[in-house]
Amino acid sequence: MTAGILLGDLVFGLLCGAAAGTLVGSVLELSGGLRLNRLQEHSTRADSESGPAERAGETQLPQPRSLRWLLGCLLFLGVSALIGGVGLVGRPSGAWLHIPLSVLKYSPFRDFLIPGALLGSVFGLGSLGAVLALRQRPVWPAGTRLTRFTGEHWSWSAAVSLGLGQLVWIVTQVVMVRGVDGLQVGYGSLGVLIVVLAFRPDVRAALALTRTPGVPRGKSP
Repeated sequence: MTAGILLGDLVFGLLCGAAAGTLVGSVLELSGGLRLNRLQEHSTRADSESGPAERAGETQLPQPRSLRWLLGCLLFLGVSALIGGVGLVGRPSGAWLHIPLSVLKYSPFRDFLIPGALLGSVFGLGSLGAVLALRQRPVWPAGTRLTRFTGEHWSWSAAVSLGLGQLVWIVTQVVMVRGVDGLQVGYGSLGVLIVVLAFRPDVRAALALTRTPGVPRGKSP
């Protein structure tokens, strides 16, 4: 009986996590497609006014679909975690989110202040920051050290860390609360989905620091 309930929660969580990420990712994909169309129209007009030498360096590669889904998953995680974190910090008793303090009886916390602060800062602001970094690819001196091992922009490492961190967060919850519910399984599945999307070849290729057509990853032309 218990195994059947856990299996049902797992399937439900996977579906919810995938649906949430896909839904938000589809919105980003639609907006990205509209933006790409505008860029193509602008490029077409510019081509008529410029020569071949000028057009050679202006080619822009569109973002792969998997990357947009990854952005959608991180955006969903960031917004929901930020809302939950603010709710727990604003009312550490859990009253705003209708969470009883009794769930913390096996944990080292007396209220939800510290868990809420971690939730809102790490997974809320952290996920939203990762979304911006994945889209803008800013230069961060400390992050460049990671590129020596991965070959991708440091935002890729941030996305993977958030996905794995979400899994650790959920497992820690299950151990402390000594129980599992559909919400925990759903967000744990969302963490798995983030990691899976981040490791897709098209996502890694899009975030690679150097991309040369026809040259394998890690090889110089």
